[in-house]
Amino acid sequence: MIGKRFIFLHKGLGCNSDLENSVFSTHNSEYLSYLDKLFKELYEGTCNSINVKVNETPDLNHFDSLISELEFARYFLKNKMQVTFLPHNIFQGRKAPDMMISSSSLDSYVEVKNIQVDEASWKFGINIVKKLNDLGFCFMVVVKASKTLATPAYIYQSKYVKDQTQKQAFISFHREIRHVKTDSSKITINTPLAEVDLYPTKKKKSYLGISTMLEVITQPPDYIQRIKYDILNKTIKRQDWIDDELRKNYIIAIDDGSIFFSLDTYNAELFGHATYYSPIIIGDTTGRIPAPPVPRIKINDQIKLAIKQGWKDYLVRMCILQNGRSVIPENKRGLFFNESILKNATALIVRNRKQFWLLANPFAEPKINNPNILKEFSDAKIGWE
Repeated sequence: MIGKRFIFLHKGLGCNSDLENSVFSTHNSEYLSYLDKLFKELYEGTCNSINVKVNETPDLNHFDSLISELEFARYFLKNKMQVTFLPHNIFQGRKAPDMMISSSSLDSYVEVKNIQVDEASWKFGINIVKKLNDLGFCFMVVVKASKTLATPAYIYQSKYVKDQTQKQAFISFHREIRHVKTDSSKITINTPLAEVDLYPTKKKKSYLGISTMLEVITQPPDYIQRIKYDILNKTIKRQDWIDDELRKNYIIAIDDGSIFFSLDTYNAELFGHATYYSPIIIGDTTGRIPAPPVPRIKINDQIKLAIKQGWKDYLVRMCILQNGRSVIPENKRGLFFNESILKNATALIVRNRKQFWLLANPFAEPKINNPNILKEFSDAKIGWE
């Protein structure tokens, strides 16, 4: 009966009856109405293979990620693009992106990430890293996903119950790590919550998950670390692609509904920390003392190439080149400068509620370096807040 009330939602989820039953039995009518409208707009637009993504969504634990993908698909449709969802095995064993979008001048793969700052695997992994460092061990830590670990807090009786489960698993890990032989090429420790693999490293501290990440994460999780972790993790996916897969632009789409959200956090981490140099000398009541000039920025080969490729106005807008009395000092440049793996990304698109921001990468590798992307998403906000 309820399916007749939400026709498009029923049509969208009907290929996965278990998921459909979970959604209808868990969510209230207001949220179901929102979902029904979302599916309606996707079906009325040029959005292909929605059933592919629905079929690959195993349960309610992964439903938020599915909705993030659908929200970005709706956004691309509004920008007059065709959207095709891709099955996870389309690249024959290599990790595939979530979708492909096409316009008259743009073909791009898109990978979507739903950021949850309190994600359980992240917290659990970070706590393990901290304990290993306290004990003087140096490992790369990989936490294997498990159904229990991925289950959101609302499935439990309360967040307290889930936190207690994590604490018990951590105690189990602490007990086991004291008895393992550390001269193995790989150590596996089973806990009630998840399987943990430890790989010896020549780095001076233990760190979580991604060996190409230059910054060793040893502190409790916070918002900025989570952003860096997810961006690098999604960018690495392109490393295994081949042939025509590498010729399409690659966009990382982040759905960030966190209360901590700030566009300038993304700008600062990716481009660098822009500094405004005041034209007024503090304490000068006469206005006669000339203000110091804005520091000159060295135009290195990386920036020269970006200018040659058509990015000059954008570089000024983002304060990589001097913008009025604002500029990013060379010693405060961000991931686009300091993480070579980010050459794999043409751009990031960040969503917070109903607003979208475009953070294009002027330093992407030549095959996917595309300043025209700024014209493709004319309604997206660009620049600093």
